[in-house]
Amino acid sequence: MALRRFFISPEQLTDPNPSLWGDEARHLLKVLRLGVGEEVILFDNSGLEYRSRIRSVSRDKVVFDIEEKERINRESPLRISLGLPLIRSQPLEWILQKGTELGVSSFYPFYSAHSSRNFQKREQEIRMNRWQKIVQEAAKQCRRNMLPAVHPMISFIDLLEIGQEGLKIILHQEATERTMRALYAGPSFPGSVFLLVGPEGGFPPEEVNLAERKEFISLSLGPRILRSETAALALISLCQFLWGDMGAEKKGGEDAVS
Repeated sequence: MALRRFFISPEQLTDPNPSLWGDEARHLLKVLRLGVGEEVILFDNSGLEYRSRIRSVSRDKVVFDIEEKERINRESPLRISLGLPLIRSQPLEWILQKGTELGVSSFYPFYSAHSSRNFQKREQEIRMNRWQKIVQEAAKQCRRNMLPAVHPMISFIDLLEIGQEGLKIILHQEATERTMRALYAGPSFPGSVFLLVGPEGGFPPEEVNLAERKEFISLSLGPRILRSETAALALISLCQFLWGDMGAEKKGGEDAVS
């Protein structure tokens, strides 16, 4: 049986007595019912895993002995940034969770013509904290040792100004003449992709035009209308298959499909 994994901050690891406390410790003790002497894996967003043994426990604190550390890379060779619209909380959080599992490197929540939100500063902070916890939990589950970055909410206009290299894609239902099959041109490996998925109702033509001026390629995922969360995960999966680590025998600049 695989060892249970827990996220620990680098600051906690530098303590002579590395420990977890609060919700994470209570989950370990009350839900998983782990005790003194049992082994776990700790990771700290550095790419390292720490094989550790529980030394002592209290009501809401667990202290560990670090027995060995190992650098294990489970990141995709393709760096994926995803611009996701501020849609309803449940599907947005689902994208964060499943996107983390699929290997997204960075999330950029944005508001636009069809996804306008006027969040107060305090509400933004609450949401950001929750989103960080969601990607942290997803990384624990899928055995990633690096957490994807979740950036602060940003406008669609400002999102287009982010200096991203590599391939840039914006989904547009009307771009029926261009699909992922047409886009894929053989052995070219983009290294990174910046993906923009629209809210309910999609992107209006003026936003698509703005994106195309910033070197985004507009394309369609087919004749059916997909929800934002479906479109996001389908697009991520296709990119990982073509250029990442999701099933091609050759990667990193070689043919990904026959």
